[in-house]
Amino acid sequence: MAADDAVVYGYEVDGGRMLLTFWHDRLHEVIYQTPAEAEEGSASRNERLFAHYGQGDGWNEVVDNGFGKTYRRADQQRYALWSYAMDFTTFGTMEFHQVRW
Repeated sequence: MAADDAVVYGYEVDGGRMLLTFWHDRLHEVIYQTPAEAEEGSASRNERLFAHYGQGDGWNEVVDNGFGKTYRRADQQRYALWSYAMDFTTFGTMEFHQVRW
């Protein structure tokens, strides 16, 4: 299975861009390309985003590769990537992650 038929829409938002990836007519990935100007802003934004996409479940850090961190939601249904080098944050379904990567 491949994600060749995924469609990505880009939107200008306050502070940058947001990319929405649809696959099989469902939203599977959201990328926030909204770098904060200060570390406190980044931490506050990520705290809100992780709480929203966590939907009551916690997140477990999987790897820190020196460029960013990869997380899995406790129920293993969602993943998150945070590039601390670029301060971009991605949230998506594991279903899409498995075919994309």
